[in-house]
Amino acid sequence: MGKAILIVVVLSIAVLAGFALLPAGDKEDVLILCGGSMRAVLEDIIERYAEVSDDKVIATYGGSGELCAQIEKTGKGDIYICHDPFMAWAADLGMIHTWATVGYLDVVMIVPKGNPKRIRELKDLAQPDLRLGVGDRNYSTSGMIAKNILKKLDCRQEILKNVRMETKGHQQRCNDVAMGSLDASIVWGPVARLFAEKLESIPIPNEYVDSVTSATYGKNDLRNVKVTIGIISGAKGKESARKFYEFATDKCGELFARHGFRTAEK
Repeated sequence: MGKAILIVVVLSIAVLAGFALLPAGDKEDVLILCGGSMRAVLEDIIERYAEVSDDKVIATYGGSGELCAQIEKTGKGDIYICHDPFMAWAADLGMIHTWATVGYLDVVMIVPKGNPKRIRELKDLAQPDLRLGVGDRNYSTSGMIAKNILKKLDCRQEILKNVRMETKGHQQRCNDVAMGSLDASIVWGPVARLFAEKLESIPIPNEYVDSVTSATYGKNDLRNVKVTIGIISGAKGKESARKFYEFATDKCGELFARHGFRTAEK
């Protein structure tokens, strides 16, 4: 079994174990399954929701794809929050009752405060002995974006030689750059904002990102990676799920903007 496949299997087992611990939920509970990159904004939404509702909100976090796979296996959960390409795929399979787009994710380059390697643009990632972190280029959306970007650079091979990490989550890569284990990484912008005291973010020009097509998820617009909230099919007709969904999609737009999510399609 390949290393990347083994990692996905291990993570899926871990998420499934977490699902087994989720309470069955009564009528007033709202069980939310949220991709890790949206954790900070969800915590703010839950805090605001507590001001207008007595419903108990229970959240569990993981990779968007891992959570999607576990919804398919277990059917547990009321609300699913993820990024592309998973919501549309899950809806096509009948796993999602209704869903809406609440923002968009962009990738950025991150470097330590002071930018000791003087990284200003993508080609600077090719400098000798630089330690670079990216998402898994076969199994993560941000990793596919990084792969897409590198295809357009003449210095692609030099940059690939510098990749030191390709599997850990965005927050872990941010922490590794902040602590000096990596010199740079490509991560979601909203996650980089959580480390603003220790990191600098460098935008990646839009022209380096395109759409891609996969056999499983179809065509995906990597310039406009949607963040979506949906009601899981098993929660159709559950009043507490409907109320939270409407609150999160209709009254929390500025929270997504505050956390660095783009609110308009490019």
